[in-house]
Amino acid sequence: MASAQPGTFPAVMLSDLHFDPFHDPAKVPQLVKAPAEQWEAILKQPDSPTQAADFAAVQEACHAKQLTDSPYVLLKSALQAARAHAQDAKFVTVSGDLIVHELDCRYRAALHLDKATSDDQSVSAAFAEKATVFVMKQVEATFPKMPVYLALGNNDSRCNHNRLDVRDAYLKATAQAMADGLVGVSAADRLLALSTYQAAGYYAVTMAAPMKNTRLLVLDDTYMMSQYANCEADAKDRKGAEEQSEWLGKELDAARQHGQRVWVMGHVPPTVSPDKAMTKIKAVCAATGTTGVSTFLYSDELTDLLESHADVITLAIFGHTHMDELHLLQANDAAKGSGVPVKVVSSVSPVDGNMPSVTVGRVSPTSAQLTDYTVFVASNATGIATAWAKEYSFDETYRETAFTAPALEDLIGRFRADLPGTSPETQAYIQHFYKGGGLPALALGQYWQAYVCSMDRPTAKGFKGCICSAPATR
Repeated sequence: MASAQPGTFPAVMLSDLHFDPFHDPAKVPQLVKAPAEQWEAILKQPDSPTQAADFAAVQEACHAKQLTDSPYVLLKSALQAARAHAQDAKFVTVSGDLIVHELDCRYRAALHLDKATSDDQSVSAAFAEKATVFVMKQVEATFPKMPVYLALGNNDSRCNHNRLDVRDAYLKATAQAMADGLVGVSAADRLLALSTYQAAGYYAVTMAAPMKNTRLLVLDDTYMMSQYANCEADAKDRKGAEEQSEWLGKELDAARQHGQRVWVMGHVPPTVSPDKAMTKIKAVCAATGTTGVSTFLYSDELTDLLESHADVITLAIFGHTHMDELHLLQANDAAKGSGVPVKVVSSVSPVDGNMPSVTVGRVSPTSAQLTDYTVFVASNATGIATAWAKEYSFDETYRETAFTAPALEDLIGRFRADLPGTSPETQAYIQHFYKGGGLPALALGQYWQAYVCSMDRPTAKGFKGCICSAPATR
């Protein structure tokens, strides 16, 4: 585990659970009729005799990825493993994507309904709400009597992924389950969190003891995505993004004024999506402007807000990529050693061919710093007879004493100086980036210097400037 430094305690960090209630389609009619409180009893029942064939039919009908999200047995195994490896944990963070990809299609296929002919997902809306509440309550039940801080992701919706309305019925239906996890948080904060969550999936709380004088600001940055549209398919609707940006700026300013430290948590990282640009560097560098460089979010507003408040933000937590990543948000004119350290938490879901993983951090309650973290990886992707073994710890692998801006600046500098990408630390990052190895890890090694640019150049302009001036990659 992460080293037990004096004055620190463990905290569980989860992301991209992607619970799939359709793994045994024969159970779906029972789940439809039952309240979320009764789902566990149904899901614990033995698989139906036709489970494999029925599930394959759902996969084919929905043009699903070849691999799968998390059935109940894997979700349960992951939560139990996190609990076992963090018995003295004081809180849990979940950085979004609680439910399965393509829920509406899978719902219709499991129930043998006609495929949707429009963007209307109302047929499966109630089921999406219950599935979300079920996951929230499963996490909270695994970690009773401690805060569970939950964010929503781009698949957590009653409509298509990357879509959600402001003041949506889905938010109202899941708000109380979210608030139930805020154990130890003040009644005033809980009440306000319910209100803002129902508005657009965001909320602020002063973190419960033993954290000291630390605000947690939780976003639903689905509204900020470059591919966002509301449930009515209007891609120009920016109400949710604008409301959250205004709120976030006020919260950060207030924290600065009151001498508070801040953690920020969302789902989609405010960084570039480097994959395509890494493999087409010559074309990107020859193009006008930032053509060929894509970002997860539609603007740099969130990045700018966080960078401009680096003096109060000690940690930002995201997910979405399913990979194990670190980033540093650092303005070009920032002082040395300043910036916002960003931890992108790898996924429980094995849908991208990766092995499931859970992360256990160590936190200093007085400095609100993530001092270390350890990642545990599953021995298989099913959750059946699965062992969860330590993969690595941050401090011992990268020779840094805490996950802070100065430490990340130093580490990324060492990565950048390693032109061939052969140092033990570089090789460790490449190995741990994609759980289980394989082609994604090999590709990362091939384009290592370009990937390093994405670590501390979060905007399209900054990333392009970096990759177009970086030494040639292997």
